Amino acid sequence: MKLGIFIAAAAIAATAVPATAAVPLVNSPITVTSADVGKSFTYNYNGIIEEQNQSGLASAIKFTLTGVAGNVWSFSAAVDNTLSTAPVGGRISGFGFNGNPEITGATPGTGPFTNAVINANLPQLGGGTTIDFCLTSNNCTGGGGGGVLDGNMATQTFSLSFANPINSVIFNNFVVRYQSITGSTLGDSGIGMGTGGGGFDPGGGAVPEPASWAMLIAGFGLVGAVARRRRGAHSVSA
Repeated sequence: MKLGIFIAAAAIAATAVPATAAVPLVNSPITVTSADVGKSFTYNYNGIIEEQNQSGLASAIKFTLTGVAGNVWSFSAAVDNTLSTAPVGGRISGFGFNGNPEITGATPGTGPFTNAVINANLPQLGGGTTIDFCLTSNNCTGGGGGGVLDGNMATQTFSLSFANPINSVIFNNFVVRYQSITGSTLGDSGIGMGTGGGGFDPGGGAVPEPASWAMLIAGFGLVGAVARRRRGAHSVSA
């Protein structure tokens, strides 16, 4: 009788304890084609520690497609780790994302991230959830040093390989790995999920302010006046 009561109590206790929560990957895809060499797209990352959002922990990465040769696509990534709000901050020790078709290989180039992991399992992504690849200063799960320190920026080059030559790929589920986090009561390591505008960064310079427009118009008027005076001088001398 006592054994039956103990087993029943143990079963109730087991069901009362929830399984470790998994942070779902964020669906924020972008389609990139082989004709987009030279174009850039930016993803902004939040901060998540122990499955909880950490206010003030933020970063961004601007990706640029630099070349396509068969099944190898080359990129540069401008990693901006200056967006966190003091006193919260953390070192970015890695980043990665998924591809469709699947990314089958990755090679680091120049920059702070020297290792590439295929089918990487980052902490807090949940049981069995992986991303196609992760570039890291050490390993994607944690430990070690290196990467991009809080308050710093760096550029990383890398190449991705696919099983066959392709003309188009959909990238999605962008993730960064934070370590050495300061100013948080939740912990000292975590991840960030990336969201983007779903397209390429706008090209060209910034739209001029109204005062700038006025100066441009005045400048054009001055150029026109000088040209008219020169035409008038030529007419008189003739």
